[in-house]
Amino acid sequence: MKHSFSRRAVLGGALATLLVQPTAAADSAPSIRLVVPSSAGGPLDALSRVLAQSLGRHLETNVVVANVPGATGKLAAVQVANARPDGRTLLLGTSATHAIAASLFPQLPYRPEQDFAAIGRICTARFVLVAHPSFQARSLAELIDAARAAPTPLAYGSWGVGSGGHLAVEAIRMQFGIDLNHVPYQGTVSMMQDLLGGRIPLAISDTAGAIARVNEGKLVPLIVTGSTRLAQLPQVSTFGEAQVPFTTESWCGLFAPARTPVAELARLEAALQAALENLSVKQTLSTLVYDPGPMDRQAFRNLWQADIAAWRRVVVATGIRLD
Repeated sequence: MKHSFSRRAVLGGALATLLVQPTAAADSAPSIRLVVPSSAGGPLDALSRVLAQSLGRHLETNVVVANVPGATGKLAAVQVANARPDGRTLLLGTSATHAIAASLFPQLPYRPEQDFAAIGRICTARFVLVAHPSFQARSLAELIDAARAAPTPLAYGSWGVGSGGHLAVEAIRMQFGIDLNHVPYQGTVSMMQDLLGGRIPLAISDTAGAIARVNEGKLVPLIVTGSTRLAQLPQVSTFGEAQVPFTTESWCGLFAPARTPVAELARLEAALQAALENLSVKQTLSTLVYDPGPMDRQAFRNLWQADIAAWRRVVVATGIRLD
């Protein structure tokens, strides 16, 4: 699928939203702080800025993005967990901060289920396992054969220990009984540099970061998470097709501190659902290869609770625990 907006254009347009002049109504209302657990300039940041502008219009106030990167999202989550429950401090949370972290970190400084109230799901995201073109495998089946024949475990990169990508590949490793050597990176930039340079043969990537390189012939896609094929990579089979027991989806959602009044949560939920219908938000999701996945407050809360249990099973099976 070809996109009419480049990723650079989306990032630039998102940053430009900061320059939009507020309306008179927004000027008189207290602003909302939208905390994002990532640095400025990344995909989650780009989404947050376009979403903030759309939310602000529907809430008739300014929504200001606050980037709080670090500690795998814990710093951002703690800020919102400890904020006043008045609807003026929100978190753009992910399955990493609100589902995986619950079992990955024994000393987690916040309690996802107790310290937050769900407002709604925004989107879902996929991961793709990619290989350097010099690697012999062109499919998951060929990777399994190569791993079994290799004298030492094949190395693969991810953007960190306990990340969704790391756990996804571990699910493959356990399902098929193969040896793989995890190489954790601080982010996707250095990981991609090593993969493109041939210093590691494999890596798990977000789809937005891999598709352009796949189309250029610089990377070879082996398998995509999820149960349905990705429109941008229709030739690549999925975890569901390969019967990999990894059915949870990575998602992004909006959260408020616990004890936020129900009426305020309902107001924020209505604004979020309306904001997700905005054309600029839909275009941003498409360009960043996020699957639109709006979900109301109660349905999202039910999914969130189920995903905590699902990710816990994967974490326990792999034995991964972090301080």
